[in-house]
Amino acid sequence: MTSLRLVPLECGWLSTAASSVVAGLSGNVELPIPSWLVIHPSGQTVVFDTGLHHELVEGVAARYPLMARQFVSRFTPEDKVSERLQQVDIDPSGVTNIVFSHLHFDHCGGTSLLPNARIIVQEAEWKSAHHPKLIEHEVYNPADFDLGHDVLKVEGTHDVFGDGSVVCIPTPGHTAGHQSLRVNLESGPVVLTGDCVYWEQVLEEMLLPPFGFDHQMQLDSMQKLKQLRDEDGCRLLYGHDQAQWAHLTQSSAGIT
Repeated sequence: MTSLRLVPLECGWLSTAASSVVAGLSGNVELPIPSWLVIHPSGQTVVFDTGLHHELVEGVAARYPLMARQFVSRFTPEDKVSERLQQVDIDPSGVTNIVFSHLHFDHCGGTSLLPNARIIVQEAEWKSAHHPKLIEHEVYNPADFDLGHDVLKVEGTHDVFGDGSVVCIPTPGHTAGHQSLRVNLESGPVVLTGDCVYWEQVLEEMLLPPFGFDHQMQLDSMQKLKQLRDEDGCRLLYGHDQAQWAHLTQSSAGIT
């Protein structure tokens, strides 16, 4: 029987001042924008986050004028999540599930390119992402994700396939309903942290962004992920870790 596979998909890059994403840091950072493909032995698929919207080929300001003050995008047509899926022989229209870590623009922009998937999102995140004030300030844009897909709004831990192989883990704080994804590969468990942890230094030093829904809640979630790594033997794959990303094999073989 084919084993569970996890395939990293590079869906563009964002550049920004380090202090705009992690309080107190200096200089600039280059942030990979990952999407992750999980292929279940049954043939069903999960895409964890969908990357940037295709309009960002023309730059961040083409879709998010306020966000353009903070971020510069490096994004080509080949970086669209649909193109990345086709490069590893997956039909975007056949993707069965999208799991969102959260609904910020760099995590849900490619949703329209996966038209037949069921969305799995935390109830608190879906609610927060429709708050008028947050939409006004471009924290969320429902036109990125509220497109008529079937939506399963969950509360807390959720077993995607009912067999313990792929499990949503609530890690709130960065946003109201942020979640991470545990993928129990044959080689050992992996946790996709999303933006609960941007990169390894953030976890080691318990660094926080200058913004967020609830900093104490995020610290608690970060401690939870650290415990999964140190006590449960989970490998953590971080949300925007340039150094880690450079070492991941981006082929259809993926991480098994």
